[in-house]
Amino acid sequence: MTRYTRIGLTGANGTIGRVLLAGLGDEYEFKAFTRRAVDFPATIVNFDRAAEVEGAFEGLEAVIHLAADPSPSASWESVRDHNLEGMYQVLEECRRSGVRRLVFASTNHTQHGNTILTTPETLDPSKRIRMRLDEPPNPDSMYAVSKLFGENMGKLYSQRYGLEFVGLRIGWIIAKDDPTTMRGTSAEDYMRAMFLSHRDCIEAHRRALEVDTQYLLAYVVSGNGRRVFDLEATKNDLGYIPQDDAEDYFRRVEG
Repeated sequence: MTRYTRIGLTGANGTIGRVLLAGLGDEYEFKAFTRRAVDFPATIVNFDRAAEVEGAFEGLEAVIHLAADPSPSASWESVRDHNLEGMYQVLEECRRSGVRRLVFASTNHTQHGNTILTTPETLDPSKRIRMRLDEPPNPDSMYAVSKLFGENMGKLYSQRYGLEFVGLRIGWIIAKDDPTTMRGTSAEDYMRAMFLSHRDCIEAHRRALEVDTQYLLAYVVSGNGRRVFDLEATKNDLGYIPQDDAEDYFRRVEG
């Protein structure tokens, strides 16, 4: 098991960032990065601006890179600046500063073109498939394309510079930690497949920081009965065993 303790966390003010700070803050020494002042200690950095990024990761052993425009409907301009340029600058700073590992927040949307109904946050319930990590991508949006860019840039930096890279194709995590908030909406089927609970998110990132690997992709969704991802490779390679299932939440409200 690899053990890193000094961890950079970009996008720390987002839902996942706050979940990780709360859930892993006692285990790791985090340096949080945000785009603006927040209600916790953080360093302000715009990761699409090279001058602001240089030197930001000095002294860090690993970085969890969450900062991005997370919207599947994001414009090309926003994706280009925040997701593509931002990813490049993060990788370059990892290389310059001697960061050993980058944990990258990728997305389920990289393959959701196989199961989409009408928009990126809907799912065709008739497509009862279990996609695998070794199957070709099928992005549903510019956002998804930007995350595939990140995965492939990570591969390049892993092979060329020795950076350990773990890409997590993350499902749908919400601040309320309750998938039934989407009950009765067009996004319900998608939520029931892609739900990621807070505790599963925390465990997946803990595993991503500790697993012995040079380059790894993994699915990070809860163990949902209606999931569309095959989790066997993730369980074997990452050691992530989800504890929650969206169906348990729905059963409690549906009786």
